[in-house]
Amino acid sequence: MKLKKVASLCGKTKMFCLYDRTERDDTVSQWLGDGYAIYPITGLPYMDEENIYSMFDISAKQQEKIIFRHGPAPEGINLDDVDPTERRLSDDGLSVVYDGGILKPLQTRNGISFIQNKYLSPLEDVIEMVQLYERATPQGTPYIVAKTGFFLAAVIMPYSVINDKFVYQLSELAQQCRRALEVQKMARPTAEPVDETQCRINVDESTGEIINFPGEMEAEQ
Repeated sequence: MKLKKVASLCGKTKMFCLYDRTERDDTVSQWLGDGYAIYPITGLPYMDEENIYSMFDISAKQQEKIIFRHGPAPEGINLDDVDPTERRLSDDGLSVVYDGGILKPLQTRNGISFIQNKYLSPLEDVIEMVQLYERATPQGTPYIVAKTGFFLAAVIMPYSVINDKFVYQLSELAQQCRRALEVQKMARPTAEPVDETQCRINVDESTGEIINFPGEMEAEQ
């Protein structure tokens, strides 16, 4: 986990959300994010607003433009490592660049959904281990979680991007890809059949002499 990446995401939205969660053993775990994604803070003492600003070298002038929220973890979001209703999502390796951002499509139980790739950047040091799962609040609101192995590493809310314009542009792109594929298939040369009985003239590269001149093969046999 790269906490500086988390701070960078928060800095771009001017929103720092610090959440406290009381665990079963009465200890307090903390999560930090920009409201659209949150990440666990581990290996650190209990943090507050002043500690966060100090750790990430956020000046007093920068703080004036920041909204900082510190409170209990959001209700309905399961921050346990395991959720009995969660479902693992497959990664097709496809991303879409749209409106200046990179979106990752995910096939959920409720249909296609998208997350912003930037919210995976804090996990880039362990990205090969990351698996995405879908979960839902008790009210049925879907959200995405990222795990590294068995451990929860991020909670990411879906990105609302599906509208008429978005769907139209994707449809146009798909049609153009189909046309390009058809042209490619038509232009592809047909492979000439190889006559396995045809003898070849083989030349010894060191002497320049012809080896197995046509007719000699039959004679040698």
